[in-house]
Amino acid sequence: MFSIILFCSCSNTKFLTNDQVLYVGLAKTEITDKKNLKKSKAAATKIEEITHAKPNNAFLGTRRVIPPLGLWTYNYFKPKKKKPEGGWVYRNFSKEPILISTVNPDTRVQKLETAMFSYGFFHAKAKYEVRPKKKNPKKAKIKYTITLGEPFIINKIIKPAPVDSIDIFLNNYLEDFKLNPGDVFNLDIIKEEKLKMVSGLVEQGYYFFGPDNIEIIADTVAVPHQINLLIRKLEPVPEFILKKYTIDDITVTFKDFAEDTSATNKGLNDSLIYEGVTIVGLRNYLTPETIHHCIQFEKGALYSAARHQGTLKQLNNLGVFRNVRVQYALIDTASQKLDMKIELTPKDNVNLNLEGYVQGKSTGFAGPGLEATISNNNIAKSAYTLQLKVTGGFEWQIAQNTDEVLGTNSYNAGMNTAFAFPKLMLPFHIKGEKNLLFSKTIIDLGFEFLNNVRYYRMTSLTTGFKYQWRKVPKITHSFSPAKVNIVNLLETTTEFDSIVESNIYVKKSFEEQTILGMEYGFVFDNSLRKRNGFYFQSILGTSGNVASLVSAISNNNKPYKLLGNVYSQFLKASVDIRYYNKTTKKGFALRLYSGVGYSYGNSTVMPYIEQFYSGGSSSIRAFSARSLGPGSYKPEEINGIIDQTGDIKLEFNAEYRVPASDMVHTALFLDVGNVWLLNEDVNRPGAEFNFDTFSNQLAVGAGVGLRFDFDFFILRTDVGFPLRNTYESDYGYWIPKSSEILSDYRLNIAIGFPY
Repeated sequence: MFSIILFCSCSNTKFLTNDQVLYVGLAKTEITDKKNLKKSKAAATKIEEITHAKPNNAFLGTRRVIPPLGLWTYNYFKPKKKKPEGGWVYRNFSKEPILISTVNPDTRVQKLETAMFSYGFFHAKAKYEVRPKKKNPKKAKIKYTITLGEPFIINKIIKPAPVDSIDIFLNNYLEDFKLNPGDVFNLDIIKEEKLKMVSGLVEQGYYFFGPDNIEIIADTVAVPHQINLLIRKLEPVPEFILKKYTIDDITVTFKDFAEDTSATNKGLNDSLIYEGVTIVGLRNYLTPETIHHCIQFEKGALYSAARHQGTLKQLNNLGVFRNVRVQYALIDTASQKLDMKIELTPKDNVNLNLEGYVQGKSTGFAGPGLEATISNNNIAKSAYTLQLKVTGGFEWQIAQNTDEVLGTNSYNAGMNTAFAFPKLMLPFHIKGEKNLLFSKTIIDLGFEFLNNVRYYRMTSLTTGFKYQWRKVPKITHSFSPAKVNIVNLLETTTEFDSIVESNIYVKKSFEEQTILGMEYGFVFDNSLRKRNGFYFQSILGTSGNVASLVSAISNNNKPYKLLGNVYSQFLKASVDIRYYNKTTKKGFALRLYSGVGYSYGNSTVMPYIEQFYSGGSSSIRAFSARSLGPGSYKPEEINGIIDQTGDIKLEFNAEYRVPASDMVHTALFLDVGNVWLLNEDVNRPGAEFNFDTFSNQLAVGAGVGLRFDFDFFILRTDVGFPLRNTYESDYGYWIPKSSEILSDYRLNIAIGFPY
């Protein structure tokens, strides 16, 4: 660290020319009449946005805090003529100098005055001052001074007398207009409302009506610093714009594969008519029923922008087209009809994906793993997807076979197949299903064999089917009417038996692992926004209710069994909330996760595979996976994966992500959380959840990370340092010594962001 600071202290300004000045931060912006700024939050936000300019290596603001490593790399690692692209360090860490001319304060001052006009400060003035450093005049800050003046207030909104249906629509919309008398004038809101008015008219069939056809007049003469706002359709308007239009002929055309003369493309010019839709070419690529299901118009229907977007979404969601294009052709203005033309470009639908890895564990086991997936996205020429996945892993340890373990090698092998339909496969019809933006039915079946030489040999059989649908772009629903997971312990070791026999809670969690249930999931996702992205996921699942009802009617004795196994009966819910103040790749990312599982009826505990755990590469990164809790319980010996789980989970994560280059991103993170039991366990004191004590049982970890963005995937490395334990020791919960914190670090390597 000392060397880096020393290197970065080398002069960066000696590389500047005479007319260049290095920008080192923003001086405090002066508002001469702050009381007027309080009347418009939008104006205050805009001033901050326009004046915001980060110098080299700014941190958490507009001032340089840490040495400009990127600028130093740019100056001292400049490539030679023989290698103009530079070395790896230069390409990934260098940052060009940010100069006063780069910040361009002249343009920013003009933008400030224009922006303040848009927010009602019609007479605002702005200026700037370059303030050189006394010790080095080649470095300078910029100070902005803004005089706002009195803002203009909305006095009244004038609605013209209605002449036609468009006037009636506009006048009705103005009843809920976002600006009201007494509000400060805001041009951004007016433009936003104008677009909404146009969208509402287009949705009613006014295909040619656009923003230029609405007139907004601001009268500032009647009352000083007040505005009378007149909103109406522009006169005169061409007659064809004032008409509603309906869909006439619908034609779907398949484009030929480029330079492909195979038998697949024979009959390109053939056509057929199905349910009023003309389909031209590639009749043997996709069934007409599948195409017709995606088109949300029919002949004679009014044009609708929502149905247009829905048709595009449905066709793209089939996953069998490289390109989808939808256009409309006006027949003539007298008939008020549009021909709808859809152009589809097919793609290759058979895919093979191979993934390999090598892993090592603290137990001394190490070995390779492989995952192979093959899929066909156009089964039965109906855009049905069939996916077959084969997984396997092998781990070995140099040791001799003993009775204490099940061999010297651990391994697992599994196969999973999934069949997906691009629609809701239901025994009854749902009104409006065709207007969904996305719908899918998935049926899956999987089997896995696991040999863990230290604990057990186990098989797992999973099957079920799930519905997914989306009515609006940001909200996705999923519902699994049937989920089955049957786990069988084939053979166990003496160590495993001693652990479960000593704790009835753990024993029951392994005995009752047959799951027969259903699950509903809800997702709201606008995390791709440039600012203030938000993600919300909620899952509610249950198991064993129907089976328990049938068993009770049959007068069987509890615990009820299925195929010789005790099945689980429980209710489980979880919530995952995320916030991104910029994008998912930079800025602050916050996450709150909570979950609870409750067993009842045929079960005394939650099945082990459904319990919550904390720690690991996407959880509390300063602690190993499944090594926290439950509660304040501290096992005498950490046995890995057996008993560090619970019925309740609470976790908070915060991360500040800063791009160091186009490929390398850095991160600072803080993780807090733990798991608990719902009920008391005499074998694990302090494990149960209690509102009075749970906050004292939260583990805390912090650390730093690097993300390497290779476009097609992100490799993540995080180093976490434990700051607080879930249990109390001689020195309390917090770890007091920095030497212990630094020496007990955890290195996590993973793919993708943790959240």
